[in-house]
Amino acid sequence: MSKLSPSDTSAAARPADLADSVNSVDSAGLRHSSQQPGAEQHGRRISRVMLLQRELNDKPVPVPRPSAPTATAVARASAALRAHGVEPVGPDCTDHVDLVLVLGGDGTILRAFEIARERDIPLVGINTGHVGFLAEADPDAVEGVVADLVNGRYTVETRMTIDVEVTAPDGGVTHGWALNEAALEKCDRARMLEVAIGVDGQAVSSFGCDGLVMATPTGSTAYAYSGGGPVVWPEVEALLLVPLVAHALFTRPLVLGPESCMEVVIQHAGLGGAEVWCDGRRSLDAPAGSRIRVTRADRPVRLARLNDAPFATRLVRKFDLPVEGWRATSDDPGGIA
Repeated sequence: MSKLSPSDTSAAARPADLADSVNSVDSAGLRHSSQQPGAEQHGRRISRVMLLQRELNDKPVPVPRPSAPTATAVARASAALRAHGVEPVGPDCTDHVDLVLVLGGDGTILRAFEIARERDIPLVGINTGHVGFLAEADPDAVEGVVADLVNGRYTVETRMTIDVEVTAPDGGVTHGWALNEAALEKCDRARMLEVAIGVDGQAVSSFGCDGLVMATPTGSTAYAYSGGGPVVWPEVEALLLVPLVAHALFTRPLVLGPESCMEVVIQHAGLGGAEVWCDGRRSLDAPAGSRIRVTRADRPVRLARLNDAPFATRLVRKFDLPVEGWRATSDDPGGIA
């Protein structure tokens, strides 16, 4: 087993003093009571919204079809914003923006979070994709969503993100971040990756696998979930490490504390090496001999919510879970008697 260095084992530092954030006002003018994941901030009236859609940053950029669901919803959203006296702007706007309104699926929303995180403003999504787990509404509710946003009828949750650091054998260091997960994937499809994993400087295990997923609670319903990881409620502060198709006896997913440091040493990676994909969007090269460190990031993202439905309700609805077997009252078919 490759020995993991005990140095630099602490996670990325949290904000200097959470108590100092109580009743503070941020750059977007939102008054909030906590920076912890899941904490709610009260919304305020808005004057300028960045309107993003499904084709954001696609290469090549497809020509939007006027009849496409996303294009139609974007046109309706833009008209509704203007009707309320709010200016819709695009991603190139350099002026102050109150929030990001994005129409698309989860992939589009993850891409839009790159802009929202950089500007430190909330984001609300309208699903025109498939699952839309991060979306707040469907396209038929565009006008209602705009009305709620304009009148400040929303709250803002903070969601944990992770910092990713890859140190190559030659000493070169690259960095990335993710809201959902950092996924280590092999490039040589015919060979397994040989990895050694550790937590807080302590070697834990080594094995062959197709890859690893290092995720946040938000990402626990995404790639990590498909890999057999547990579903973690967004307000829970935790990190996940999920092996993918591991060839070993001890390959259970790990749920770690929020201040833990996950380390992975790539011992062998076949001819093509490996890559670390952040949210399936941004990649970092990781050849054999590389060391990967994943820790909690200082900067979270901010997700606007228009209703106070519990996470379990969202989980059942988005995954279409079978709940008919529960004893239900006539007034609440989805409830438990």
